[in-house]
Amino acid sequence: MDWKKESEMFDRAAEYYDTFRPSYPSEIVDKIISATNITSNSKLLEIGAGSGKATTLFVPYNYEILCVDPGENLVKNGRIKFSEYNKIKFEVARFEELNLLPKYYDVVFSAQSFHWIPQPIGYEKCSYILKDNGHLALFWNMYITYDNELDQELIELSNKYGGFADFLTKNGCEERIESIKTGIENSGHFNTPLIHRVLWNQRYTADEYFGFALTGNHFVQKSELEKSKAYDDIGKLAFKHGGIINRPYLCVLYIASKSN
Repeated sequence: MDWKKESEMFDRAAEYYDTFRPSYPSEIVDKIISATNITSNSKLLEIGAGSGKATTLFVPYNYEILCVDPGENLVKNGRIKFSEYNKIKFEVARFEELNLLPKYYDVVFSAQSFHWIPQPIGYEKCSYILKDNGHLALFWNMYITYDNELDQELIELSNKYGGFADFLTKNGCEERIESIKTGIENSGHFNTPLIHRVLWNQRYTADEYFGFALTGNHFVQKSELEKSKAYDDIGKLAFKHGGIINRPYLCVLYIASKSN
């Protein structure tokens, strides 16, 4: 995989990413806090922070957070957004290439991005920078689909234009959950993770869902003509379903303690 090219694609969509990418249920952060016992004095590092979509959920707790992302435009937006919070810093870098202190962080977390980190260096470096009682917290929104008319029509439309998202059936989600769990266990650096699932929904207008589609690496590379046709088709789909595209998300959290 060309990591640099993929990062550049995300960075090109920085404005759309900040506005249209789904956030995460607050319950995910509550679970991280309760499982790791972190306090306002704790130090966190976020991998693939983007402009701070997940970071926002941690703001009320006053943690020291270093947010790492290779996208210059995304980081610029993040620095602007969190300019009033002196304990939140952004760094333009790939996590695996950044020089970091050993045993410094209480929690390393990543939302929707840890799969971009090459292994085994990803798990190795997380373990290296975590304190002996530290934790790794990884979470993703999975684009779950069901056997209903809207979901099937949306999948067909996505396939037609190269992919808006990585849609998965319920069984597909469970297979991916097990795969990620096994990867953490087999890394040799972390214990068996606690897994926490939250099923939630987000409602999109046609324009909002088109904005979301533009945050996808495959669709953003399409020609302007193809994007225009997709915009029209998304509008027709939303109109057919009362002007709204309702999307279920399965947010899955993995919390693993550092092994000794």
